[in-house]
Amino acid sequence: MAAACPLCGSKKIRRGSLHAHDGARHLLLDTPLRCRDCRHRFWAFNPLKPLLLLVFVGALVGVTAWLAREQRTAAPAPDSATALPHTRAEQGDAEAQLQLALRYAEGDGVIQNDKEAARWFALAAKQGLPEAQYRYGRALLEGRGVVQDYKAAFSWIEKPAQHGYAKAQYSLGELYRYGTGTAIDKARAYLWFNLAAAQGMEAAAKARDSLVWQLKPEQIAAMQDEARRMSREASAAPAPAAQEQQPPQ
Repeated sequence: MAAACPLCGSKKIRRGSLHAHDGARHLLLDTPLRCRDCRHRFWAFNPLKPLLLLVFVGALVGVTAWLAREQRTAAPAPDSATALPHTRAEQGDAEAQLQLALRYAEGDGVIQNDKEAARWFALAAKQGLPEAQYRYGRALLEGRGVVQDYKAAFSWIEKPAQHGYAKAQYSLGELYRYGTGTAIDKARAYLWFNLAAAQGMEAAAKARDSLVWQLKPEQIAAMQDEARRMSREASAAPAPAAQEQQPPQ
């Protein structure tokens, strides 16, 4: 601490208070003082402050380095088969193509891109994956990432529906119900709603029941027979990996 006031020379000095406008240099290195006689405020170098600053910075650096090392140690090494679906997709792996398409569709780990999603859905769909066929059909139906094409959408959605994929069965019922990509056929809509409802889809059950009053009893009976026949054929064939079919009502 200074022995005397630099303005009047008085040795009656007391510690001053800090102000918001004091510069960073003074705050970090000096101590504010005030003369009791002339009220002059001045600064004196404080050797303890630089030492405390160095200790604080060193501790902060050490804690940061320790936390970074802990995170690297705790983080599991990524499974290359999961972390790089693009590589496997490019090599023709249908499951990887589907997973990559889903990532692009949802913006999961990549920038959301409907066009890229549709491209990978199409590649996986051509290899026979029911979910990929359904999602590519939906992309065509909605014109999401591809040119809208109702007939092509109907064709792609029909494929997984015939193999017991409930979501596709429900969508196919909607296409028949409103004549999207095909002629209106309420009886066929009832059939596909019935098959999807048998797998627990409440929306399909409601849609099926809403068609009952629009059909003749013989049409309903014929579609129920057709549903049972399709169910028996599906149970005799290997069940799709994505979903097993249940007997319709």
